[in-house]
Amino acid sequence: MTIGKRLPRIQGIVIPSNWDENGNIKQVSLHTSDEKEYCVEYGGVGRQLLAHIHSRVEATGKIRERLDGRLYINVRSFFAFGELPENKSVETEISD
Repeated sequence: MTIGKRLPRIQGIVIPSNWDENGNIKQVSLHTSDEKEYCVEYGGVGRQLLAHIHSRVEATGKIRERLDGRLYINVRSFFAFGELPENKSVETEISD
């Protein structure tokens, strides 16, 4: 019996990191409380983070570090934390 590895989870704020020539956001990064930046690979579930700019999320996915030291995450699932007017929290879970 093979037990699969759990993918890492990170929490952070979704911040725009790249724009097209018309000023539209085309890439986002997750900025964590320990001041790390994870560039979100565009595609699949990661693309859906464009709808959560400036939101706090928890993302699960494969993380890799490039030779230049930049961190990238291929997001497999995430949920966004939010606040309702009555100070009740709400979570939105998205996965492939």
